[in-house]
Order: sequence, then structure tokens, then C-alpha cells
Amino acid sequence: MNAAQQFVVVKAPLERVYEQWSRIEDLPKFIPPLREVRRIDDAHFSYTWRPNGDDQHGVFHIVLQIPGRRIAWRTMSEGFMSGVVSFEPRFQEETEVTLKIRSIFDPPSLSQRVEEYLRNFKRLVENGEAASAGS
Repeated sequence: MNAAQQFVVVKAPLERVYEQWSRIEDLPKFIPPLREVRRIDDAHFSYTWRPNGDDQHGVFHIVLQIPGRRIAWRTMSEGFMSGVVSFEPRFQEETEVTLKIRSIFDPPSLSQRVEEYLRNFKRLVENGEAASAGS
């Protein structure tokens, strides 16, 4: 099992930052290997993921959601992955976003990918720029 944790400071109020992340169907806008996320019910989502060029499908479950503070999830299919994202208000309309992921996938570059996803998220919130699928 591999784990990575990174954080980024987003120049936006906590409410806006949390609201953007909590739109689960929009995760592919800043996590490029995710091709599609669809809501099954309030806590379950199907996804299409292309980590190494081959589409993989699965389901993840939101195991904890504290509005404005934290969202945690885990996959329910083969290939275990879990994560938690936390939001802390900072000074002057800034929010610190911390992302922790545990995964059996991609051991050498997990930390780099987590950092990339947070940079993409920051650009999306601050500038409205979605990451390109080729990233």
C-alpha cells in the first residue's frame, strides 16, 4: 500500500472551494486519468479511469462528508484506493486544501500525481481552467 499527502492554498473562500470539490461528477476536470464520474446515489459513484492507457471501471463510496471541512472515499472494486480531502480556512479569502491518497496503484509517482491534481484544482477554482485529458 502506498500513501501520499500534499496541500495547496487556493485563493478563494472556503465555501466556494468546498463546493467545487463536492461536485463529484466534476472530478475529471482536475484529475485527468478520470474520464467520467456518474452519481449512482448520494454516496456511490461509478467511474471510468485510465491510469495507464486502458480504461478501467469501478465504483467508489463517499464514507464521510462533513460540509465545509472534509470528504473521504474508498473504491469498492478491485484495485484498492482511498482518500480524504480536507479544507481549512486561511487568511483573506484563502483556503488550504490537503489531499491524502492511499493506493495499490502507481507507487513511484503517487505523490507527484497528488501534487498535480491539487495544482489542477487550484487553477480550476481560481481561473476556471480545467485540466486537459492529455496531462
